[in-house]
Amino acid sequence: MEGHSTFRPQEAQRLNDVRRLQNQVSEQDLARLLALRGDEDVVDLGSGTGFYTDRIAGLTTGTVYALELQPEMNDLYRERGLPANVRLVLGDLTALSLEPASADVACSIATWHEIGGKLDLPGLVRILRPRGKLVLIDWRRDAESWESGPPKDLRSTKEEVVEVLAPHFVVSPAENLGRFMFAVAAARS
Repeated sequence: MEGHSTFRPQEAQRLNDVRRLQNQVSEQDLARLLALRGDEDVVDLGSGTGFYTDRIAGLTTGTVYALELQPEMNDLYRERGLPANVRLVLGDLTALSLEPASADVACSIATWHEIGGKLDLPGLVRILRPRGKLVLIDWRRDAESWESGPPKDLRSTKEEVVEVLAPHFVVSPAENLGRFMFAVAAARS
């Protein structure tokens, strides 16, 4: 996972910018896409400094596993203060090592491009409980979305992501979120 494993303090601070709720995923869209009952265990794949993890933790009384490759990101999150139901987990999205059937929902926000789409899908299926759900949100690769976010060559289309997920999940129709992002929701098959 080259690139993603190098800690960049300026990037970490940018991850806590509340403008992400306008430019990436709003709290309303996050709640709608996750569609939690309120007691599920959730894994936040690539939790960074916990910006979205905190919001997910507020939607459930279950455990939220904040899975992050960079120990420095976990340190920053810990310093900021963790919700009581968040557990920090050091791990690699391309080789998941959480316990089998440990989560009802997995969520990935703006990490797909960071790992070049190499999410450990068989490992994710193993981690999710029966009828488990994945919500994947990332930067669109259409010309209208290039104003913000990573370089276009790092981005995927929602159709490409659906194609990658399809052998492992039953994928719902993908959608655009705002001007820059897309969302794909899928259920464990």
